[in-house]
Amino acid sequence: MTNNEERVLDYLRQIEAFVSPTEIGRVVGGGDRHSAWASPICLRLVTRGVLERDYRGWYHICENI
Repeated sequence: MTNNEERVLDYLRQIEAFVSPTEIGRVVGGGDRHSAWASPICLRLVTRGVLERDYRGWYHICENI
């Protein structure tokens, strides 16, 4: 797992709701980052079964993690 993936997971472990990739990018990646930074990371984590994605494209950590 990459450092950025770990940082995204650390952030999402603190949040109980689904979060937009824009918010993830700003909080985890830094103020100048946004969904273009966070989306590829989150999609990789969805593929691995670590995150789930809702109908809006927002992310949440899976309960079994």
